[in-house]
Amino acid sequence: MKSTQAPRQGIRAALEARSQRLYPALHQSPASRPDPRRLRWQDRTLLILAMVLGAMLLLRLETASAQQTVALPDWGLTFTSEHSQWHQLALNTSVVVELDGQLARVHIAQRFRNDSLSWLEGNYRFPLPTGAAVDQLFVRVGDRIIEGEVQPREEARQTYQAARAQGKTASLVRQERANQFTTQLANIGPGETVDVLLGFLVTVDYQDGHFTFRLPTTFTPRYASEAQASTGRAAPRPAMAAPQSLSDHGFELKLELASALPLATLESLHHDVEIQETPGGYEIRLADAAAQTDRDFELRWSPALTQEPQSTLSTWREGDEVYAQLMLLPPAEASLQAQPREVIFLIDTSGSMEGASLEQARAALHEGLQQLQAGDRFNLLEFSNHTRSLFPRPEPFTGGRLLQAQRWIDRLHANGGTEMAPALQQALQGEVADGLLRQVVFITDGSVGNERELLALVAAQLGASRLFTVAIGTAPNDWFMRKAAVIGRGHATRIGRLEDVAETMNSLWSRIRLPAISDLCIDWGTGAEYYPVILPDLYAGTPLWLTAKLDREPQRVSLCGQLNGHSWSQELEPQELPGRATLATLWARQKIEALEDGLSFGQDREQTHAQITQLALKYGLLTAYTSLVAVDRTPARPDQEALGMASVPSLLPAGSTGRTAAFPNTATGWPLQLALGLLVLAISTLLLLFPFAQLRRFRRWLAQALPGRVGHS
Repeated sequence: MKSTQAPRQGIRAALEARSQRLYPALHQSPASRPDPRRLRWQDRTLLILAMVLGAMLLLRLETASAQQTVALPDWGLTFTSEHSQWHQLALNTSVVVELDGQLARVHIAQRFRNDSLSWLEGNYRFPLPTGAAVDQLFVRVGDRIIEGEVQPREEARQTYQAARAQGKTASLVRQERANQFTTQLANIGPGETVDVLLGFLVTVDYQDGHFTFRLPTTFTPRYASEAQASTGRAAPRPAMAAPQSLSDHGFELKLELASALPLATLESLHHDVEIQETPGGYEIRLADAAAQTDRDFELRWSPALTQEPQSTLSTWREGDEVYAQLMLLPPAEASLQAQPREVIFLIDTSGSMEGASLEQARAALHEGLQQLQAGDRFNLLEFSNHTRSLFPRPEPFTGGRLLQAQRWIDRLHANGGTEMAPALQQALQGEVADGLLRQVVFITDGSVGNERELLALVAAQLGASRLFTVAIGTAPNDWFMRKAAVIGRGHATRIGRLEDVAETMNSLWSRIRLPAISDLCIDWGTGAEYYPVILPDLYAGTPLWLTAKLDREPQRVSLCGQLNGHSWSQELEPQELPGRATLATLWARQKIEALEDGLSFGQDREQTHAQITQLALKYGLLTAYTSLVAVDRTPARPDQEALGMASVPSLLPAGSTGRTAAFPNTATGWPLQLALGLLVLAISTLLLLFPFAQLRRFRRWLAQALPGRVGHS
């Protein structure tokens, strides 16, 4: 047998010789190896810039991730599943409204259809008008109708969970915010259709001779400040679909308007409608059978009257309790005298105002400036992440300052977060000059999540100012805008369409330049608990509605105040009307709202909780502490069947640009980060294309500045 040792050694020697010939540096001793090449200063600069860009990218990702983790669940219809299965669920909404005077009885029927092969449980979030008193719940499954009852919130949740576990069809309605509610629906069988009907009462607005009924059908995404995000109290981050993208969002609407007199005007602001005259009034229906819920429904009408009554007082008795509603209409404009004012215009330019909302806001500001007169003082403030003003302090109104203000308005653009608190504080602070009425006109969509903190700030900083809110867009935060105006002893105005800006702002200015009745006082002639507690100043064309609970039927009610700088008084005799049982429900709803508002001003939470619960159970109302629950007594889902999950997102409000993904990150300062990134990229490109170190003069200077550090390249 031949040995292979010698051939192997020969092969190894040949390979080592070839390696030394091809790669001699690998075979040198450490002492004989040359020093490693030192990086040129250009290389070091590029390396540092690359590290800076990387750090900025990581910071950006962390910020976006942190903001997403504090977001609440999406709006719309969402279903939970043990196996994370997603099934589409078609949704249809049908609304019937009965309008009579200032009251509206509304029934909303929502149809849930399970097109899957699984048993489903759902959670649908939806908006209702501000001040809605929810008092009815019915669930229809096949031929069975289940009536809901009001229970304390935790008790209702336990009732629902027990029915859910037992396979029974059940529904639970809860209040999440002041004007936002959720419906949970358990055990929808495969191929089954379930109808959920909600009933509520709401008052109809009357302003400038027009009645207005508004039914919200979608949400504007709300901004959460950094402070809220750090404490986990961020506002919901909706998962919105583009407008008119969901064909299964059916929306049917029928309104019955009772009117003994013919109407001068009757129109829908955002939807095409069909109007038919009936013996008792009018019937209004949507003209589009495929109407979708991407904008609020708003109906406006005015009676054909030459002169409105100054005041009305109606009462209704239930046992030993008497309820009353008072309307006070200010005098006509011709009898009022204008007074010089100091006007502060405060405009929201955050990211949520981008698109049609900012166009409306600009137009509103221009209209407001045109209404100023000699002797008035004014200033303009805009806010997003920070607050900026046109002047350091209010200045007298002149032609030159008007042009300066108009140019300032035209340069406004929407971007960033909604840091509203510093802006409100700056607008409300400051002493009022003698003889001037200080008025703050606040223009925004109100898309914030810390409404109660802002309302407390208004109450603390108001002083002698009056706050007038102008809600912008097709789906503003109406509850916050109204409450801010009530606490600010002013009035709330809403602009839904760009073409309405001129008319609405002219109407607003006609009112606030003519204060009608100030320092209002009321003597009911008996013990009375009435709401709202804060009586605002009355302006031309803006009535006051009060709802009261009285100890007994009063003989008369006395009103007093200041009119055109003189004392004014009036006496009213009550008129008891049949069919006004709704006054008790409205009074209870307004008292509950007042108790909830008190939480913003330090009232005891447990005591308030108990008072609201007691009222809600007595009057059968849905609140933050009570829920409506309906349970079918017969189990529907077999024990061996599991529940599935489906989702239908809400539609984005019409006029929005669809940048919903950026809303949670509006305070992250992306323009600054983008500018820094572009600057770093430009410097890097110059260093690569233009070798400064090769210039003789530059190398000589660099050698003197850094001796021994500049080498040859």
